[in-house]
Amino acid sequence: MKGYGVLFITGLALSVSCKKAGDATVSTAKTKQTTNVEVQGHRGDRGNFPENSLPAFISAVNKGADVLEMDVVISADNKVVVSHEPYMSYAYVLTPKGDSIHKAEETSYNLYKMPYDSIKKYDIGSKGNINFPQQKKVKAYKPLLAEVIDSVEHYVVSNNRKPVRYNIEIKSVREEYGITQPMPGDFVRLVMDVIKSKNIKGRYTIQSFDPHMLNVLHEEYPHVAVSFLVAEPGIDKNLTQLNFVPQIYSPLYNLVNKGFVDSLKQKDIKIIPWTVNDTLDIKRMRALEVDGIISDYPERVLHNN
Repeated sequence: MKGYGVLFITGLALSVSCKKAGDATVSTAKTKQTTNVEVQGHRGDRGNFPENSLPAFISAVNKGADVLEMDVVISADNKVVVSHEPYMSYAYVLTPKGDSIHKAEETSYNLYKMPYDSIKKYDIGSKGNINFPQQKKVKAYKPLLAEVIDSVEHYVVSNNRKPVRYNIEIKSVREEYGITQPMPGDFVRLVMDVIKSKNIKGRYTIQSFDPHMLNVLHEEYPHVAVSFLVAEPGIDKNLTQLNFVPQIYSPLYNLVNKGFVDSLKQKDIKIIPWTVNDTLDIKRMRALEVDGIISDYPERVLHNN
């Protein structure tokens, strides 16, 4: 259905539509934000709804997240698809017939070799996710980036919510260029074409673990805010991989300590660690005065002072 997704949440029909997004009732009641740190809902609201799905993003909006964090890959017909993996993960995806996918076979479901109308038939929510036991089992699909932005923007206006920002991760591995993803120049162009067609100027960031991808992005679009994702220690060593100074440095949270924060603040780079779910870790990040926190449970950050 064009511009219209129907999802079923524990027997309750949810409509996320450009025409009538006000009917959506995905999450709990309005949540008052009680934090001065930027709250980013990781893959929407992965702890409670299927990751990178429309229900997860709407839930994060309802809870009061400042930013919706998401991942994008490319389909065979050059569509920008919101998905963490460039394949169908055995952990939470069911085939169009409702069958599970074996771990040994998951990478054979290469999204870069599948047209989007085929990708959309796979169910990413009914199976649930063993790593997130409170996640609701909801029938859902991998949406297009354009659809996510349209649905969220209309929902925000229709329900008198605060405007949100978007943190869009280009999922890129250098060894996979041309195999499960386009070459960097094409990947960047496809993503930016979608973003430029939407009214979100000044409300988005592009992030990636791939420094080459970010270098290409910055060369072609120097005005775009960039976040460099890292999982290894060594701030200076990591930054030398870039041809520019990023606005944001986004490390694995357990790398962060006072010296780490001080070093980045001296460079005038913001610190937004990922993925912080434990309440004690959230408190520690707050005490270190990081600029933002990416979490699978945005409500834990919002209520943790």
